[in-house]
Amino acid sequence: MSLDSIPCDLFVDISGTDCALPSSKMNDALEVLLPGQTLMAVSEKQALVSDIPAFCRQRKLQLLDQGEVDEMFYFLIKQQAE
Repeated sequence: MSLDSIPCDLFVDISGTDCALPSSKMNDALEVLLPGQTLMAVSEKQALVSDIPAFCRQRKLQLLDQGEVDEMFYFLIKQQAE
């Protein structure tokens, strides 16, 4: 499996970001995402494996899938209908 084989409406690479910057980049991406659309966020940082699910719970987003492909962690997130 490759990251390209996972369908999504918007892709954001949060690699190389520290502290609040991954959340900031994801918030910016989520602002343009319509209800029902999906966001694929990727990073090489293993710490985000617990941070992103917490971010999703806090923002009431649906975490559809997460995993690791080629040393990159991915998170498939769905914007909930309002």
